[in-house]
Amino acid sequence: MIGSSTTVSCSRNPRITVKDIPGHFALTYSHTNAYVDIVEVKRSMKMAADAAAILAEAYAYALQIDTIVAMDGTEILGAFLAESLVRGNRHAVDQNSDIHVVTPELENSTQMIFRDNLQPMIRGKKSLVLCGSLLTGIKVKKAMECVKWYGGTIVGVAAVFSILDEIGGIPVQSLFGKQDFPGYQSWDGAECPLCKSGQKIDALANCYGYSRL
Repeated sequence: MIGSSTTVSCSRNPRITVKDIPGHFALTYSHTNAYVDIVEVKRSMKMAADAAAILAEAYAYALQIDTIVAMDGTEILGAFLAESLVRGNRHAVDQNSDIHVVTPELENSTQMIFRDNLQPMIRGKKSLVLCGSLLTGIKVKKAMECVKWYGGTIVGVAAVFSILDEIGGIPVQSLFGKQDFPGYQSWDGAECPLCKSGQKIDALANCYGYSRL
């Protein structure tokens, strides 16, 4: 049964909040005992701007970033992140540099591609993969492989919420981690102890939200 949500604030900026919703959720690659709802961070202009400023601190002066590959509907957050990186000459090139924000397209629901007109924003460029929630890393790994296929280089991975510290040898920078949600658990669907104990799935969930069953 889905329980009452709890608001959790970011330790680095209390204006950035997400909701912790207990229940048995089935996601594409995992089952969890709670759903971390990050929709406000992705859709609120003010919150996205605050979140981007924090994420930018991890990359300012340290890495050249030419392209942000925005996953899970993080295009608004990605645009603010690009602006934060360029503002005040913090981008590793110059004040007149530009950062593109692109999203790979899913072909046949499994294969990620970039259309011909987007490929110049990837080929020979240094890319940061930005995602919403990073639980298993499967989707992000596909995005990283896609970028490499089109001749790009991955220099960073950022997320709103992540239970992973690194992926593909690249550190993950996130606003929220597992430490912010005591008791949070994620399992492979086939190994889910809630399913094994006979507890029914409360909702199907993905990066956009959840739907009760």
